Amino acid sequence: MLAGREVLESEWETMLSDINGGGRKRARDTILRGPRGVGKTVLLSRFQQLAEQQGYDTIVLQAATAGTGIIEGILARAEERLAEQRPAWQRARDALARLTGVNLSVGLIGAGLTTSPGAERRPLVDPGTLAVTLATLAREIGAETLGGGLLITLDEMQVSQPADLALLAAALQRLNVEHPSSAVAFAASALPNIDDALREAGVTHPDRLFDTKPVPVDLDRADARFAIIEPARRAGVSFSEEGIEKLLTATHRYPAHLQLFADQAWRQAEGPDEITAQDVRHAIVVAENLVETRTLDPRWQRATDRQAELLAAIAVASTQNPTTAEYATSPQITAILGRNANEWSAARIDLITEGDVYAPSRGRLAFTIPTYPPYILRNYEARRLEARLELVPQSTMYERARAQDRATG
Repeated sequence: MLAGREVLESEWETMLSDINGGGRKRARDTILRGPRGVGKTVLLSRFQQLAEQQGYDTIVLQAATAGTGIIEGILARAEERLAEQRPAWQRARDALARLTGVNLSVGLIGAGLTTSPGAERRPLVDPGTLAVTLATLAREIGAETLGGGLLITLDEMQVSQPADLALLAAALQRLNVEHPSSAVAFAASALPNIDDALREAGVTHPDRLFDTKPVPVDLDRADARFAIIEPARRAGVSFSEEGIEKLLTATHRYPAHLQLFADQAWRQAEGPDEITAQDVRHAIVVAENLVETRTLDPRWQRATDRQAELLAAIAVASTQNPTTAEYATSPQITAILGRNANEWSAARIDLITEGDVYAPSRGRLAFTIPTYPPYILRNYEARRLEARLELVPQSTMYERARAQDRATG
């Protein structure tokens, strides 16, 4: 159930139609950016479905797969399509062969190709060659489907190798300049730090090349209600109004938790045709325990002492001041820790990379999981007492937070 994503879906469908009519010059290479648990990967799969309905074939890439780069992913897809004897891919065989130098005329491209970790790296591929290959594939697919093209999707884009990001960006730009009529589309999912990853890879002006679509960490109230009610309604079951309200409060309308908590309510309910408030109360206890044991405990144990201290400072700041609820500002964190920003910036970068926190805007930090702050505040002192480093006590953090609030009015 993709609640609250209708605008993004509609924009994507319109863009695909524009490409069919005008080629790459009408394309907007899209990055779905947001914290974990907001449904980026599911939405990316939906983009693929919508494209395939318009005659597109898809190269699905997963950046988090060890040892598999952009070119390896494209060739693995080609191997599948050639094995299926897809005419469009067979006609593009020569273009695909130029990516590896392997003769594809007698069989699958697996000959002489390996993507296992530690394997010998493939020859360097220049962006122009990759662009020609993609344009050729799109042309052959379009001829077969009478108007389709080629879609490339990339999940977890932020963990791609810098060389792969640079190659991909350059190839997309070459498509824009040298193959403006080709029906090639690109969509990816990524954590909020994707812009930093692109810049570190040497991609100049990523904001001009990619159309970044923020995926909010929470659904609005109407969409969250729909996400709870509609799947059950389709099965002939209803939620009590009180039960719905309890789920909205407990989950903070965070998509991953809406799914988990509502599923537990379904499992707890005796039925046959209503999920009651009592069912929901029991489900919340079970679901909160699952979130702690499966998600929060591992993240907390993985954090270094300095990272745990910074997480506690963000939790104190984001819960102490109602006017800045749900995020912490850099001045607040600096005051709470008693250290300047340069001294905690390394821990900040690591936590963003891990996906524990994100920057909703410049100078602000927020948690990706809404239930993380109370968990941290319950567990920080025990962690502090066991730490090898001297960490700021939680009571001191609160004192400094109050003093900082008074100083800033």
